[in-house]
Amino acid sequence: MRLPSGGLRAGAERYALPSMNLRQMEVFRAIMETGSVTGAARLLHVSQPAVTAVLRHAEDQLRFRLFNRVRGRLEPTPEARTLHAEIAPIFDRVAAVGRMIAGLGEARLGALHVVAIPALGMSLLPAAIGAFRAGRPQVTMCFEVRNRREMIEQVASGAADLGFGFLLPEHPRVAARAMARRDLVCLLRRGHPLCARNSLRMEDLVAEPMITYTSSQGLAPVINALLAGARLSRPPAIEVGLIVNAWSMVSEGAGMAIVDPHSGLEALFPGVVVRPFLPAMPVTLEAVHGADRPLSRLAEQFIQHLRQCLPPG
Repeated sequence: MRLPSGGLRAGAERYALPSMNLRQMEVFRAIMETGSVTGAARLLHVSQPAVTAVLRHAEDQLRFRLFNRVRGRLEPTPEARTLHAEIAPIFDRVAAVGRMIAGLGEARLGALHVVAIPALGMSLLPAAIGAFRAGRPQVTMCFEVRNRREMIEQVASGAADLGFGFLLPEHPRVAARAMARRDLVCLLRRGHPLCARNSLRMEDLVAEPMITYTSSQGLAPVINALLAGARLSRPPAIEVGLIVNAWSMVSEGAGMAIVDPHSGLEALFPGVVVRPFLPAMPVTLEAVHGADRPLSRLAEQFIQHLRQCLPPG
C-alpha cells in the first residue's frame, strides 16, 4: 500500500492530541486576565500582532475557538473558561519556582549542614548561625558538634556541607580554607596577680598549677611541646579532654591554661582573664568541605558571614 506524498505527516497530525505549549498558555492567560489582545500585549511587553499570531496558532492546535468577538470585545468561550481554571495554577507554580530561583541565587533559600569541633560549638558557631538565619528565615540549618576526626569524616562522606575547626587532620577527600590565623592565649582566673601583666611566657607559669590536655585533644601535642621546651618535668595539675573544660577549670581557680584564640568563651566565663602567650604560636581556624563537591552559594555566604563574626585581631 502506498501512502500519498506527506501521508505519514498528515496522519500523525490528524491523530496527535490537542496541546498548548507554555508560551501559548501565557498568552491565553494574559488575554483572559486583561480582556483584550491590547492588554495582553502590554502585560507581556510584546506587539499586538505577536499576541494574535500565538492565539491563532493555539486555536489551530486545540481545534476549537477560545474567544468570540462580541461587539468589538473578546468573549471567552466556555471551553476557554474551563481551560483557564486549569492553567492558572500552573503559572502560580511557575512564579513560585521563579521566587525559589531568586532565593537560591541570593542565598536566601536552601539547607545547610554545619559541623564544628567542641571548642567552636559552644559560642562562635551558635552565634554565627543565629545571626545568619536572622536575615534568611527560609534557610534550614543543621548544626552538630563532633571531635576532629568525626567532623572530617562527616565532611568527607558528604553528610555535612561545611566543617569548622583548627589543628585538623588531613584527609584526601577534604579541602581546607583558612579563615583566621591567631596566636595561642593564656587563661587566668580574674584577680590572679599575673593578670597585671600584658602577656605571659612559659617561665611565668612554672610555679602555677597547669591545666593541660589528654592525648585525644588536638592542642595536646602543642602544649606538651611547650612544656618540654621549657624543661618542665612537673606533671600537670589537671588534664582535660575539651578546651571548654580548661576554661571551666580556670574559672574555678583550679589552675591556668593555654588555649586556642578562636573559641571565644569569655562571655560564658566572665571570671576568666585572657592574656597573649609568648613566644607567639599561631593556630589557624579552617573551614573544610568536600574536595570533590563544589560549595553552594549558601555555603559560600555562610563562610563569608562567619569571617565577619570573628573578633578583630
